[in-house]
Amino acid sequence: MILVTGASGLLGATLLAVAAGRGRDVAGVYHRQAVRLPGVSTYRSDLSRPEEVRELVRSVRPQWVVHCAAATNVDWCEQNPELTWQVNVCMAGDVAREAADVGAGVIYVSTDSVFDGQRGGYTEQDQPAPVNVYARSKLAGELAVAESNDRAIVLRTNLFGWNCRQKLSLAEWVVDRLESGTPFPGFDDVVFAPLLVNDLADVIFDLIDRGASGLYHAASAEAMSKYEFARLIARVFDRDPDLVRPVRLVDQPLVAPRPLNTALRADKLSRELRRPMPGMEEMVQRFKDLRGGGYVARLRAMAEAD
Repeated sequence: MILVTGASGLLGATLLAVAAGRGRDVAGVYHRQAVRLPGVSTYRSDLSRPEEVRELVRSVRPQWVVHCAAATNVDWCEQNPELTWQVNVCMAGDVAREAADVGAGVIYVSTDSVFDGQRGGYTEQDQPAPVNVYARSKLAGELAVAESNDRAIVLRTNLFGWNCRQKLSLAEWVVDRLESGTPFPGFDDVVFAPLLVNDLADVIFDLIDRGASGLYHAASAEAMSKYEFARLIARVFDRDPDLVRPVRLVDQPLVAPRPLNTALRADKLSRELRRPMPGMEEMVQRFKDLRGGGYVARLRAMAEAD
């Protein structure tokens, strides 16, 4: 049994959908936004309460916990540092500790933002240097998980894909703007190397199957700016790339500072899984094909209003 926290989020819902489609034994836990999938058990729980973490894990008794639940709104985190710490550090440590008590491994989904973004191309040997509250909390969460569970995997990543909720992810927002013919900004000074969330789900299940542990970077085989990413989506979706207007993040009035180049290198992960990471164009093409194949409709059907 694999237990997925944050089951209504971008990665969590994808993990449930992919696992169920392959006949894997999986369950999900959500806090506010309910998710339902035939043949899959889902639970409502407030994992910020240690007693609820203990009750859930001891009841389900998973072999692995994939901990996706987190506070991820960077500006909100900057303005709410104590709550952010409670969710991204304390809760993560509690989940890892309770998993260890029932003999389960844990995968902590972290972020490329633990680096300062001065150069990109970061490997697992590079020293993190977070520049905002969100990133500092995720780095501290990595340490809390690793200290609490000997079978922990820390997976730093960035991702894009289809959401089960109405909230649009970056790539979905880009498609929405392109299909409405509305010009929109793309940051040409922000560089990343994201994975399609379905490919990230494959990575997670493969690491579980291999009984891996330790720190891994999960990233695409190439890096590009968010401006280039949006234009690539436009080309793959047969829309006008010139609807994307270049702007600079450094000129924006944001609450929290952001790193500019957080592209990760996934050489270690490729060696572990014995395959290369996918390139951006092939992933964006799969992103398009998933909608055409009815996957997105099935994913959206998972979400239920409270």
